[in-house]
Amino acid sequence: MLPITMSGLRAAQKELSVTSNNLANAATTGFKRSEANFVDLFPNDPSVNPRTSVGAGAAVDLVSRDTSQGGMKTTGRVTDLAIAGRGYFVLETPPDGYTEGAPSATLFTRAGNFSLDSQGYMVDSNGSRLTGWEMLPSDADPAVLQRSTTRAPLQIPPSLPSQVEGENGPLLQNIAIDPKGLVSATYSDTSTKTIGFIAIANFRNDSSLKPVGNTDYSATVESGDPNYSIAGAPQAGDIMAGTLEQSNVDITNELMTMLRAQQVYNGNARMLQTSVEVASRIIDKI
Repeated sequence: MLPITMSGLRAAQKELSVTSNNLANAATTGFKRSEANFVDLFPNDPSVNPRTSVGAGAAVDLVSRDTSQGGMKTTGRVTDLAIAGRGYFVLETPPDGYTEGAPSATLFTRAGNFSLDSQGYMVDSNGSRLTGWEMLPSDADPAVLQRSTTRAPLQIPPSLPSQVEGENGPLLQNIAIDPKGLVSATYSDTSTKTIGFIAIANFRNDSSLKPVGNTDYSATVESGDPNYSIAGAPQAGDIMAGTLEQSNVDITNELMTMLRAQQVYNGNARMLQTSVEVASRIIDKI
């Protein structure tokens, strides 16, 4: 009886931990809720003789992630981005800072609360840079822009080169991002510069991405390798500028789950107390 009771306590404690984390991040941009999945434990294979098989408790098999889309909130800030549909923003995070030649780590997120840093890169709250494909002059016709083949952090120049020596160039006035993720910038001389396309990553099994903190994820063997594309491509959602995706946590459902887990925990705790009392009485009579 004791092992069964202890397995129930451990399972309920794990579910309480998962639910508490969901509630704590109910207001976190782009957060995806998790759910504890349980399995029955048996001392032997129940398929051999199902009639005589007796359970030996329960355990958490895995903690799965609900990747369904959260609600959309309009902010009006052009650098606040959301993906309407499938896909993840792709971030580059060098482990030792943004120094030339430093190796980078690639992370993925649904949280699109970006801002521009002093160099014109779109970054998240940790300084990780949003990546995509630059628009570069074509070799055949420099007046025609074509998408680069190499994915890299997108940089929006804070100013353009000056045509007059000793004077400042035109300053950045406005940024526009269309549903396909094409970024363009307008400057104080009314000129427009096409920057490039924001990259979207998709996975065979995105619920198996590994959380690394700050609503960022890294790829795993179970998730599969990322498939990069622009927004609006097959299996990739559109980008909504001036919008943020909210957490997909339903507070009412999480509170109900927490109450259920607390009841399970309390019930197993009473069973454990009863087992200890019975054992103590037996020992006293020996």
